[in-house]
Formats: sequence, structure tokens, C-alpha cells
Amino acid sequence: MGQDKAIVRELVERIEGVAGTWFELEIEGASRKKTLVVEVGFDLDPNSAHFLRTACDEIERTFNTVVSEENGDVVSKLRIVNTAGKSAEKHSPDKHSPQNERRPQRASTA
Repeated sequence: MGQDKAIVRELVERIEGVAGTWFELEIEGASRKKTLVVEVGFDLDPNSAHFLRTACDEIERTFNTVVSEENGDVVSKLRIVNTAGKSAEKHSPDKHSPQNERRPQRASTA
């Protein structure tokens, strides 16, 4: 049976508040840097009532432990991003957004 995901992704995705993970590659000439991106469903503002410091700490601890023990592909960075803000933006678009501007209708030529 083949492994579907890197072990670091599997372990991080078990942490409360984590919505998903993926890798991003940054390539400059012959240099490659791999970043583990962790998508969370809570606010990342430490002043917010919805901030989960323990989850952030556990994500970082898990990442550091696995990366230091695993001899596979080297992951150089960890990035935690929030998805809660994305869904709020989709449901309440800016009034001045080009998507909300009304376009003139063409007259029918029939």
C-alpha cells in the first residue's frame, strides 16, 4: 500500500483547527525550497477571541519534530494561513469591487 501524503502532513492534519495542508515549491535556478503550508479555520490574530495559540504551538512542534527526524525531502519552511477570512470575504464582497459593478446590457438585434 502506497503512502498518499508525507508523514508531516498526516500528523499536522490531526491537530484541532487544521483544515488542510499542502507543499509549495520555490525554485530559483538550481535551488529549490519546499514550504509546508497549513490551512487553519481559526483567526491568527493573537488579540482575537478565536485565536488558538495551543494549536499553532502544536503545529510548529510537530513540524520541527518530523522534519528533524525524517530523512526524506527537506522542508525548509512552515507557513500557517487562515481560511476563515477567505470565506467571509466571499460572502460579503466590497461594494466597489468590479464584480459587483453592473454592466450595460446589449440591445437585442433580433
